[in-house]
Amino acid sequence: MVSFQPSLFEEKFFQNHRIYFKRDDLLDVDFSGNKARKFYAFLVRDFPHIRRVVSSGSNQSNAMYSLSVLAKKRGWEFIYVCDHIPSFLKQNPIGNYAKALENGMRIFESSSREVALEAFLDSHTLHVKEGGRQKEAEEGVALLAQELVCDVAREHVENPYLFLPSGTGTTALFLQKHLPFKVYTCATVGDSAYLRRQWESIEANVHVYPTILETHRKYRYGKLYRELFEVWKTVQTETGVTFDLVYDPLGWKVLIEHLGMLKGTPIYLHQGGLLGNTSMLQRYARKAIML
Repeated sequence: MVSFQPSLFEEKFFQNHRIYFKRDDLLDVDFSGNKARKFYAFLVRDFPHIRRVVSSGSNQSNAMYSLSVLAKKRGWEFIYVCDHIPSFLKQNPIGNYAKALENGMRIFESSSREVALEAFLDSHTLHVKEGGRQKEAEEGVALLAQELVCDVAREHVENPYLFLPSGTGTTALFLQKHLPFKVYTCATVGDSAYLRRQWESIEANVHVYPTILETHRKYRYGKLYRELFEVWKTVQTETGVTFDLVYDPLGWKVLIEHLGMLKGTPIYLHQGGLLGNTSMLQRYARKAIML
């Protein structure tokens, strides 16, 4: 059976606060981060009838790249549908898009992604929902929760709590379901109501929902903000660890705003996604707002 070694758990200091990092970005050379946890069941379970995996999302999605790795490891065809691929990206592939193509991804454009996917669905096809928002994600995330319990015990972390920014919120949900301590998260794609709707679609027990932290300002997903880039640089400088540029800048902004009010020792889950930084840095450079 394919499996992972537990990811690194390390102590850092940030703005005079002791903080621990769970380094899922270092989980595996090719298959890391929260998508590796979400897709773990698809990697280790026996699927003798499956020949193809299909999914949809954005053209620089972390899930897209991780599914391309999964399909390559399993010997499956990978079909992906996105809304639009800019001409510049087609001519100059970078980031998750480029690597997924290298892994054999077949990509299609459609304004009705889920409808377009239906043409590829049959008894030999595995349909993975956008971002891995489905019950099967629980198996790999539960394994991560077990690791965290062991990490906390081994390092004698007092009154721990976990923080991670959320897209669909799937990882945060299943972590809270399987952890004995508090899980905090923030919405990055939509608002708090969006996160709760995602949770309700896969888990009826509201008592296992994570606690959502709000930021003082609303940020639009995917938009470039100089102040968030500055937060990203500050975290990198103070901790020596590079985080992703889509979810983590807002995650850190929210955590910093609440750090003085939350009781206990924070653990920040590094969910990977660094491959996408190439395209994000180019976007910041083109906007001429990167220092």
